[in-house]
Amino acid sequence: MMKTLNWIMILGISFVFVQCDSPHFYQQQASAQNNWDKDTALQFDLEVTDSGKYDFYLLTRNNNEYPYSNLYLFTQMTTPKGEIFTDTLQYYLAFQDGEWVGTGNSLKELYLLYRENVSLKDTGVYKLSVWHGMREDKLIGIEDISLIVDKKDVK
Repeated sequence: MMKTLNWIMILGISFVFVQCDSPHFYQQQASAQNNWDKDTALQFDLEVTDSGKYDFYLLTRNNNEYPYSNLYLFTQMTTPKGEIFTDTLQYYLAFQDGEWVGTGNSLKELYLLYRENVSLKDTGVYKLSVWHGMREDKLIGIEDISLIVDKKDVK
């Protein structure tokens, strides 16, 4: 009986690890700790070993303490050659009636398209920095942001 339980436990743990394998080319989460300072950038380092076209998404997770319906973000992407690209982005996290967009109960997840069909010609490390652009020095309610990158199939 004890051996059977041990085998079930080992299989269960193995199943969890197999299921956690990401279908994305790159996925990394950076915590804003529900108290995101406007001068603190969330950092992502994306290593590209194969040039091609990619789609970039930001996955936000906010809680019910977030006081706004929208979120402004400033981004800076640095290529392996040192070229810098900046963006100012606005996303809506809630509908006009105040209901949150996204999935989840007390913590809402929302996939946001950041850049689509981006041609990354240089191999090496691309660095993305993300700051909030809200009026608050310390922004509450944003738990974390993930950068998700999918490589486009060339057909």
